Amino acid sequence: MKKMKITYINILAFLFLAVSIQGCADLLEEEVYSVLGPSNFFRSAEDAESLLNSAYASDQRRSSRDYLLLSELTSDLLIQRGGGLRRSAQLIEDFTWNATHPFLDGQWGGDYTAIYRSNLIIDRVPDIEMDEERKRQIIAEARFIRASNYSYLFDVFGPVPLISNSDLEIEARPARASQEEMIGFIENELIAVSEILPVEARNYGRANKGIALSLLTKFYLNNKKWQEAAATAQQVIDLNKYSLFNEASRSALFDIENEENDEFIYIRPNLPIPGLSTTYMAHAAPPSYQFKFPPRANYAAQYQLLDGFVDSFHPDDQRKEVIIKSYTDVNGNLVDLGPDNSRSFKFEEDPSGVGQHMGNDFPIIRYADILLSRAEALNELAGPSEEAISLINLVRQVAGVPPVLLSDFNGKEELRDHILDERSWEFFTEELRRQDLIRHGKFIELANERGKSAFDYHVLFPIPQNEIDRNPNLEQNPGY
Repeated sequence: MKKMKITYINILAFLFLAVSIQGCADLLEEEVYSVLGPSNFFRSAEDAESLLNSAYASDQRRSSRDYLLLSELTSDLLIQRGGGLRRSAQLIEDFTWNATHPFLDGQWGGDYTAIYRSNLIIDRVPDIEMDEERKRQIIAEARFIRASNYSYLFDVFGPVPLISNSDLEIEARPARASQEEMIGFIENELIAVSEILPVEARNYGRANKGIALSLLTKFYLNNKKWQEAAATAQQVIDLNKYSLFNEASRSALFDIENEENDEFIYIRPNLPIPGLSTTYMAHAAPPSYQFKFPPRANYAAQYQLLDGFVDSFHPDDQRKEVIIKSYTDVNGNLVDLGPDNSRSFKFEEDPSGVGQHMGNDFPIIRYADILLSRAEALNELAGPSEEAISLINLVRQVAGVPPVLLSDFNGKEELRDHILDERSWEFFTEELRRQDLIRHGKFIELANERGKSAFDYHVLFPIPQNEIDRNPNLEQNPGY
């Protein structure tokens, strides 16, 4: 890993694990924020930078495990078996979750903590005497973090209370924004900051113009604003900053030594230390797996891929090389994993990892996603076209699979179905499948085919019951 990554995340480690600004699990418990205030903070450029780092720490530390399970246990890709996680995970997999599910509290609290810290920056930094251009960019980065976290909340819960300042009174109990207000706010913020942020980020893992435009592309796409999604994806392409990873095998894209590559646009940086790590591999490795760099943790709670997905790859597809169907255990025995038990080793061992703690960075948006997003939007606008097919084939080419032809598709629906398949092969284990299935109208249908009692209202999760109890103005999502 490059020095600038280590430096940046060390700052996050200090702020996340030491004092910083106290976060909150409940967006309305404002009394915890009185630790730092205008009288003893917000005075210097250093204070502004520290506050921005604390916002990044909150943003990057959102519960990646829980969001992965919300995104993929509800899909046709992943199941979870065994361990203490099983009870919570089964409720998600079976579509029997309710408003008391612990994953939902974590998502809500983590996102609103990042939003509150961002609001502090936006409200307080303008009054600090410092370099004006740096001040402008700090505020833009904070606005990006806030918009990003609102986009996660909107994805999981739908419209939520839209809080855009840090001075909310303890007694205030804000109602949910409307659908239009929520979409408009996120869009406008991302458009605005994309015009301020530089093309080259100040540090690894920080917001820049391409990241803002890429998140906006995905937000447009998931809200079926096809024209805007196609145009914004083209803006990302026209930056000429990003490219598909095309070295050795496609599977090497995710090797830790290759993580700072030109395909990873928006990432969640990790370090192999508690509080700043990913524990994914401890869940993906099967029982008694012979790790390359022991000792390692090997959780009883196991992430397993469904055969219907694993068997759908083209025989030459390099993307499936990170999927294992058998393994050698610690006793030297070759073990066949059996039905619906293959494992995604997309984020394999970090040689410098300790126990369960690995430092593999997680890609939130990759350049491949931008190419396929533009292809999808173009198809929704006008049906199959040479450009849409060309964009798909750029991704297929680096994966080692034959190109598709325009003549392969008789209309918009056939190409739409292929794009959904292409996205499964490209983005499994990357927290995108639930969004893709909902957008394509297949989320409930495929759940029912798997024997789940899924209904239309399940496209959103319930507002956490703890938040409903605290705030009588919060209206629960229908069905819960």
